Amino acid sequence: MKYIYLLLILLLSQCAAVNIVPLAIEDNNKNKNISLIEKYIEEPYQVDGKWFYPRDYKSYTEVGIAEIEIELNNGDLTTNKEFFHNDVHSGSHRSLPLPSILLVTNLENGRTTKVRVNNRGAYSSTHIINLSSGVFKELNLNSEGGLVKIELINTNESFILSETQTFEEEKKVVEAPISDVVVIDAEIPNTEIVTNVSDIQAIEKRQYNEIYLNIATFSFLENAKIVLDELSNFKAKVYNMTTNGGTQIFRVLIGPYEDVNKLINDLKDDTFKKYEDLSIFLI
Repeated sequence: MKYIYLLLILLLSQCAAVNIVPLAIEDNNKNKNISLIEKYIEEPYQVDGKWFYPRDYKSYTEVGIAEIEIELNNGDLTTNKEFFHNDVHSGSHRSLPLPSILLVTNLENGRTTKVRVNNRGAYSSTHIINLSSGVFKELNLNSEGGLVKIELINTNESFILSETQTFEEEKKVVEAPISDVVVIDAEIPNTEIVTNVSDIQAIEKRQYNEIYLNIATFSFLENAKIVLDELSNFKAKVYNMTTNGGTQIFRVLIGPYEDVNKLINDLKDDTFKKYEDLSIFLI
């Protein structure tokens, strides 16, 4: 009988540990910042030859691929010295202040959850965030990577955030609002969807039908055609666009992708590594 009691105590203690440890870490991470006003925003830094610029965003919205956090193990310290646990909803991002609170939406099923960004990672404009496995389970994301939307939300931890905007800081070309779109050597299934920036922003908020990968934007058609030739295996197309300011630009796009898994497989190709202006948008 004594052995039975010991076995029961051991089993109960193990069950309790599974629930208590993540909660304790989550509470510690939240409580340690209550009295702090400053957020962790380091100087610009470089990873694999690419520069990143952490800043205090007034608002932030981005669409891209989320992957499971593999650089941190349970009990490790994050960039801003918080404790990591797989069951706690946390994330890694390249430029948001630490900590930041995001609303993360799985664009495949519409599920949303709040995530605390407290670590640096996901150094890409297409692979936009690393998430703990607890977030992946909550949102039912594909373990190989999922298409998500991230939005900076209000918190009572020294931030006051309002309107959302598309992330532009790390792109080489500053894109102005688009007033007209003309397709060169190809046709878009529905040209109305890319007539201006406001339409694209509205599309990001509803269920998508297709995914496009933006490769690069150029001022001269000749340069765009060079990239087009390099990406012939991916059926890339050039789109002639006129900004509201009257400037003509040429954008190289691949798509439509009807399946996020096909997009993720394409992005693994070394061909795309040299294109720093990669971004994802939805229709």
